Amino acid sequence: MIVFPQISTGASALFPLARVRQARTVVNELADGGSVTAADYGSEVDAWELRAAGLTTSERDAIEALFEFSGGTLGVFTFLDPTGNLLRYSEELAGLGWVRSAGLVATAGASDPFSGTRAVSVANTGESTGQVGQTLAVPGNFAYCFSVWARSDVGSSVGVEFAGINRAFALTSQWRRIWVAGNAQSNAESVTFAIQVPAGANVHLFGAQVEPQFAPSDYKRTGTRGGLFSKARFADDRLTVIARGMDEYDAVIRIVNAGS
Repeated sequence: MIVFPQISTGASALFPLARVRQARTVVNELADGGSVTAADYGSEVDAWELRAAGLTTSERDAIEALFEFSGGTLGVFTFLDPTGNLLRYSEELAGLGWVRSAGLVATAGASDPFSGTRAVSVANTGESTGQVGQTLAVPGNFAYCFSVWARSDVGSSVGVEFAGINRAFALTSQWRRIWVAGNAQSNAESVTFAIQVPAGANVHLFGAQVEPQFAPSDYKRTGTRGGLFSKARFADDRLTVIARGMDEYDAVIRIVNAGS
């Protein structure tokens, strides 16, 4: 998998960074002087400016190797948005974007932790632990944090897991954001992130999030587009790296992703 590398701390970028999304609207002018406007889906351009200060030699080498392999702006690679939620349909665990074990019954429209009704009730009617999960085309040797809000009216428990890294949590009737983080150091080119529900349990879930780092940040709601960009490329044909000292380098890296 050709992917923009993580830095040694387990993050995708050093902060501060800037992210911009550009979209286009199509305007159809009618003969009677009126007009019809519509979003031009698929024309979006996402762009990032990473101000990478204090890179180590190995981090610099990894970025330069990707730049050379890509031929500057010519080749594409996968970029994990450091400001986003890698999951799609983050609140639709009862929908088609998620895979559920047999015996799990997911019902949308439950009360959520922000006084809305966007949470999902999940009941496990089977005789063994079931799970609801989503598989992402991401490298297995990156650090990730998988989080979700959870509660239960009957004191059930729930687990969160990816790539063999898991944690179990006892739930109460109060919403609690639970999470697990780590790096499986795997050569896999996809990772499944799953919420595990014990047999007979009934839980409420809201706001699943996966981030390429070791701890959760503020929740970002997603729909058809998550923070995984498979058509990213460098925005410049020159990569300038400045040596600040022994094993310390600075660079400004611009990345763009056009289309879905």
